[in-house]
Amino acid sequence: MPRARKVLLADPDTKVLRDLSRALRERGYQTSVASDGSRALEVAVLRHPEIVLFDNGCGLVDARTFTQILRTNPRTEDIPVIVTGTASDADKLRIARDGFLRKPFNLDEVLGRIAQVFRRLDASRELKNDREIEGSLKQMGIPDLLQILSTNRRSGTLSLESGELHGEIQLSEGRPVNARFGAVEGEKALFRLLGVTEGSFAFVPGAFSGVPKIARSTEEALLEGLRQADEAAVLRGKLPAAKDRLMLAPDASLPAEQHPITAEVVRLLAEPRALGELLDLTSATDFVVLAAIKSLLDKGIARLAPELEVKAVGPLLMPAALHALRARILRGRPAAKEAVGKLVIASDSQKSVRSFLASLHDLPGFKSLRPPTPELLGTWARLDFQDGLRVELVSIPGADEARPLWRACAAGALGALMLDRGPASTRMADFLGREERIPLLVLGGSGIPVALDGIPNAEHVVGSPGQAVRALLEAVLRQAAA
Repeated sequence: MPRARKVLLADPDTKVLRDLSRALRERGYQTSVASDGSRALEVAVLRHPEIVLFDNGCGLVDARTFTQILRTNPRTEDIPVIVTGTASDADKLRIARDGFLRKPFNLDEVLGRIAQVFRRLDASRELKNDREIEGSLKQMGIPDLLQILSTNRRSGTLSLESGELHGEIQLSEGRPVNARFGAVEGEKALFRLLGVTEGSFAFVPGAFSGVPKIARSTEEALLEGLRQADEAAVLRGKLPAAKDRLMLAPDASLPAEQHPITAEVVRLLAEPRALGELLDLTSATDFVVLAAIKSLLDKGIARLAPELEVKAVGPLLMPAALHALRARILRGRPAAKEAVGKLVIASDSQKSVRSFLASLHDLPGFKSLRPPTPELLGTWARLDFQDGLRVELVSIPGADEARPLWRACAAGALGALMLDRGPASTRMADFLGREERIPLLVLGGSGIPVALDGIPNAEHVVGSPGQAVRALLEAVLRQAAA
């Protein structure tokens, strides 16, 4: 039989103590009670509870002083303290390290918070044994995980999966030194990750060897990240939706001197962009960027862009062509319910790939999987056709040091699209066209780059990204029929 876990309840209201103590005992907890802060200190030292619920209305010793005293005593420094109080106490006590519970109590919320703290304590004990840990974010949130890792001064990588999004926080001696979430990294990524409440986590110990991109301590990062999240939520209610496009007003008068973030937003608005895209492309945290955007809108420097005329988009391929595409993908293999091919995007720039994929959202069957990462190695989106037929959109890094990966990553590729003319993009396009001998389309510019002369299946294409994808699929089918 598992041992009963010890809870100390400190509250001047005897009815609250009686009712809450009874409810906890019925659920297997061992409870102690105190009606003022002085008595609560005595019980904490003598009986060493595993958690304390301390009401801000306790006399003699207030919640802040009580917590500070516990932290200075080696016997009690690790005891979590959940502060309780009325709604008017919430703002001034929001910095309570282990959380705040508002009165009148919701019993389910109290029990849930206590269970959450005990899960955190159990995870902390596992970490002290230098073990990997994993679990669900519903059971233990990212702020709790970071506090545990900070308390135990752990180094390693905290990986997070939420649906199709992947993030990670790298720690050194318990302090977050970098974070990645989708296409962003550093403090911007860390603050976004603090808002993720569903998914799974895994911590793998290991030394950090990169360049730190976060300078704050864990506590400072948590407080600032949560503050910015609250203020960003207020701003979002006053701004257009993430998919709404913004533009500079034609008659806007720009000040000679601008804040660097404002200047960055203005530069990006040289062409109309969705608000969500602006958040991804700028370097500052989301709250800072939203504040800059709101200021530009309030001053009339930026405004909503006119809605684009929505034109009916026909199917990418007709039924006969889809049948031929399935045959091309399954060539040399038995018939199967699913046929999955891939198109390679050759580019030097993460931003170019991201912008290209964003332009494909209106294509029939297009599905974004995750934002491109700086390494440009992965599957970012796909085109779903009928009856289990789909084509994935991938990229492969063209850097020389990545050359050993090229053949394995390109295996089974149907065709390739070259977005820009940088050295890495050119190296990858040359490999795909000459060695893999798949159709290669060069998007934009004035023609085929000189470095790619002589590649028989290379073509220059002018048009929208959607037209380029359609043209590449048609080129794949022409080659298969030849």
